[in-house]
Amino acid sequence: MDTTLPDASHALSAPVPLQLSPFDPMLLHELYFASLGGNSEPMEPAMALALMANFGSVERWREEFAAMGKAHGGGSGVDVDTFMENIHWARVYERYQQAVHAASEPFGATHDEVAGSTLLDVRRAGVFEQATAMIPGATWRDPSAVDRWASELPAGRGVVVYCVYGHEVGRSTAMRLRAMGLDARYLRGGLDGWQAAGRPVEAKLPTQSL
Repeated sequence: MDTTLPDASHALSAPVPLQLSPFDPMLLHELYFASLGGNSEPMEPAMALALMANFGSVERWREEFAAMGKAHGGGSGVDVDTFMENIHWARVYERYQQAVHAASEPFGATHDEVAGSTLLDVRRAGVFEQATAMIPGATWRDPSAVDRWASELPAGRGVVVYCVYGHEVGRSTAMRLRAMGLDARYLRGGLDGWQAAGRPVEAKLPTQSL
């Protein structure tokens, strides 16, 4: 059984953080029940943003997930609908984070490796709107809209993206860009680590607002 952690941009199609092909019935059984117990709890806001980044919208993900489940179930939507109502979103989001971290770990960039790369600030829109500083030379891009701006990046040049702490947002954005054939990495430690190391920042100009 292949349990290699894949490109994290695909980690939500099950949604589980493992590559399940060929399918292992025991593993699928465990993952299925591990995802239950939410009792119609609301989706984690960060999980909603991750789904938006990967599928365009939460509604689009629900449609694709339900269609896939009903297809495997012979067209019956009963079990799929019940599952959707009882997803334990905190557990699912935790597995998503684990998948992103494991898949992206080899592609971190150090502070000294930023020079010469196309530098992108990919803090979430709400975070960036409230921010006052950026790394010099960076351009903000919406991490939930990678498909819309990735083609604008210069070909043949490395890309370094950063978020606040170098966790899920920067890592998942880098992995999505890599899946599109770009030499993208995330900045280890994010903006917070950059500033803690005494590296320079510049004021965010009004023209750099959303």
